[in-house]
Amino acid sequence: MKNTDISVEALGEICVYNQNDAAVRLSDLWSKKKAVLVFVRHFG
Repeated sequence: MKNTDISVEALGEICVYNQNDAAVRLSDLWSKKKAVLVFVRHFG
């Protein structure tokens, strides 16, 4: 696996989907309060 550095600013531009299937920019999640990102990989 290749290790690639990424800035917080670049990470904030990535969009994810919330529980209502609406796209949300990551930076919107931590704009007003602290946030913890957990990446879970599903096998199977």
